[in-house]
Amino acid sequence: MSDVYGLKVTQVEQVCFFELTWGRGRRLTAKLPYPDLVEAFYQNWQRIYLNYYQSALRLGPLPSSALPSNPSPSNSPTSNPPTSNPSTSNLRGKAVASGQITAQPDWHGQLVQAEAKLLYEFHQWLRQAALFDIRSELGRKAAEPSAARLASEGSSGGLDLLITCDPLDLGRWPWEEWEINAEYGSHRPVRIARLPVNVHEAITSVSRPHAAARVLVILGDDTGLDFEAELAAIASLNRLAQIQVIGWQPGVDPTALKQRICNTIQASPGWDMLLFFGHSNEANAVGGQVAIAPQTTLSLRELDPYLRQAKQQGLKFALFNSCKGLDIANALINIGLNQVAVMREPIHNRVAQVFLIQFMQSLASFDDVHTALQKASQFLRSKSNLTYPSAHLVPSLFRHSDAVLFRLQPVGWRAWLDDLLPHTRWQTATLCLIAGLSLFNPTAEALSARRLRVQAAYRNLTGQVPTASPPVLLVEIDDLSIREGFPNGVPNPMDRAYLASILDRLSALQARVVGIDYLLDRAQAQNDRRFAEAVSESVAEGSTLVFGSVLQAEGEIGIREELASLNWVMQGYTNTPVGYLRALPMGRSCVESCPFSYLLAIAQTTDQFAAQSTPQLQAAIAPDLESQTDYRRTLFTTVQNQIQSRNRESELAALYQLRLSPWASISRWWNQRWLHPRLDYSLPPNTIYRKLSAHDLLQTPQTQLVEQFDWPNQVVIVASGAYDEAGTGMARDYIDTPSAIAYWQAQTGSLTGRDHRFTGGQTNAYAVHHFLRAHYLTPIPDLWLVGAGVLAGAGIVLLCQRQQPTYRSRQLALLVASLGYGWFSLQLGVTGQLLLPWLLPVATVWVFCLPTVLPAAAKE
Repeated sequence: MSDVYGLKVTQVEQVCFFELTWGRGRRLTAKLPYPDLVEAFYQNWQRIYLNYYQSALRLGPLPSSALPSNPSPSNSPTSNPPTSNPSTSNLRGKAVASGQITAQPDWHGQLVQAEAKLLYEFHQWLRQAALFDIRSELGRKAAEPSAARLASEGSSGGLDLLITCDPLDLGRWPWEEWEINAEYGSHRPVRIARLPVNVHEAITSVSRPHAAARVLVILGDDTGLDFEAELAAIASLNRLAQIQVIGWQPGVDPTALKQRICNTIQASPGWDMLLFFGHSNEANAVGGQVAIAPQTTLSLRELDPYLRQAKQQGLKFALFNSCKGLDIANALINIGLNQVAVMREPIHNRVAQVFLIQFMQSLASFDDVHTALQKASQFLRSKSNLTYPSAHLVPSLFRHSDAVLFRLQPVGWRAWLDDLLPHTRWQTATLCLIAGLSLFNPTAEALSARRLRVQAAYRNLTGQVPTASPPVLLVEIDDLSIREGFPNGVPNPMDRAYLASILDRLSALQARVVGIDYLLDRAQAQNDRRFAEAVSESVAEGSTLVFGSVLQAEGEIGIREELASLNWVMQGYTNTPVGYLRALPMGRSCVESCPFSYLLAIAQTTDQFAAQSTPQLQAAIAPDLESQTDYRRTLFTTVQNQIQSRNRESELAALYQLRLSPWASISRWWNQRWLHPRLDYSLPPNTIYRKLSAHDLLQTPQTQLVEQFDWPNQVVIVASGAYDEAGTGMARDYIDTPSAIAYWQAQTGSLTGRDHRFTGGQTNAYAVHHFLRAHYLTPIPDLWLVGAGVLAGAGIVLLCQRQQPTYRSRQLALLVASLGYGWFSLQLGVTGQLLLPWLLPVATVWVFCLPTVLPAAAKE
């Protein structure tokens, strides 16, 4: 988008008054003496220009009315007047025949000199001190690398200056050549367009979303002209526009042709663009004339009602690739047409063709009409100036001050793609930043942590907290246990005699499934025998024991064979991604390697399933000290047989068959965890597990413990209690307390000195709970929802363009939609176990919609 300034230049006798307006009521004024010398140089340039294009290319003469009557100024170049040529003129004015052939002077050289002198004198006049404030304001704004520039749409961004000239003769000067950019070294282009003195009608906004533009081409009198190149250029728009050509043919009745042209102009469903090729001329009293057939013209006054109807049906732009179109442009803008491109002077047929080819190429590249006209003029200046000197000075764009510059729009799939793409540079940069952040794991993890905290608060405020008893009992070897139970007070390495005491007590309490979250891969000679005996006794009592291990490239590193045989105990790896539920990838089996928490859950589910089944199944899954086969393999083989025989729909079957989704399995290859279930810290810890200090386990009377806990039906995890030395090597067995857990701790008011640490045991307790309760909180990737935000934002923009609600309504609707999506995502996290990101998708929608909902942004 561009900043728009208006400059009105009014001649009163021998003084020119300048009035610059912009923004909300801002204006600057100045006055200069009328430049007689500029007018003299213009008249001289015009005379030489007409003579060059009449005789230097051996073309026919101009109509006598087109030749300047003013004598050459005394201080300007002079030349002999040309003699007549009997050939037909190729200038797009009305053709006549007269004159004789004589030797011709060097019109080309004289035209180059006349142009240079005209522009020099014109620029000197505009550089006078009286215009300093106006030039400074325009130069300052053009040189400013503002937000408008960042928001610019490619080449259409910059500063637009709409110049109004009164009287019309001032408008004949080459105002488009004003060197504001060069004088102030601006960063942005200054594009100069024309605005008539009188504009009575407002523009009409008619959109045709995703429909090909409708183009009406009127071919006028072709005497001395050739339209083949122009028709070929128009045909290049066939993929973007519906084109209809109408015009004079030999034998057609001129009166009938007039009516046909008028009816076609106003025909439904209307036109977006009107193109006229042929002869035209100024006629102030009737708004200009176009020749539609030999000796037959139509005035703009005659066309007025039909053009007004066409405007109401969506006509936005007209191009008159013909001679002397100032009156035509003024008349069309006056009735509310958005933009009109005309030639201010007579134009040679070949120049008109070259101009139109370049203009159509730019339109086909989706440039707006002003940019297309600038590019075509620049082509005439840089590529064709030797053949067609001064031709670049002739084209002008007239535009309505309230109109958006017309441009062709993509159609078909390109249109849908264009709607989905950001339309400004700052939007593109911001959306790229958002997409990058969605793929940057630290950012995604931080946002997820905050999202879970909000989810926890939502659960608490709405009372949607589970009431079922926690399925896990967490026995923690904490600071109290170390002080009271360890002779030397050193917990690392863990005293295995102490662990043996815990196992003995758990066996006595009839705990069925017990997990030991300690790595026991090294010898401890004085206590290994004692621990091995405790393990054997526990297995003999019917307990299923699962020991922690570490998954490495060579396999699982876990419990020493001297302590327990894997033929009657199991081990599972505990090194899992922080905050995620460690389930098996697709295509993997627990026989090879298995997560610690998953093994505990499958053991507990199998034990409860067997308790309700046959004694034969109970015996088959019970660990046996005499077994010679891997117990984990035996357990999973038995479970598989049971599922295949008669229990395909049971909870056990669902847990046995649980695998990560293909997306979650594959996305790890590019360091993402798409659709990988997270540990749901929005659930309060007291619904996941109950805590018991190992010291209290050993010191509390057994009868009291039996009353307090449901030992046979809870998974017991023996783990560290966040003491400083917990862990192996440099890796600690605790992390900073997740934000959502900290929220629950603050709500209960039970904060202790160690509550800033969240242990591996607590992590495993959450995982076991999720497996047992089939609670799989699946996060939808931020990038996916950012893509959905692009679709939503584009849809909202299109809806606003069609229905045109007020800015306040747009802002309120977008705010309500953002908050509504927030509520929906929170509730879906509770009832649907889907974790929808909020910040980045909502930011995406706002970035797309900001120019639509904020008036200031829309004007950028």
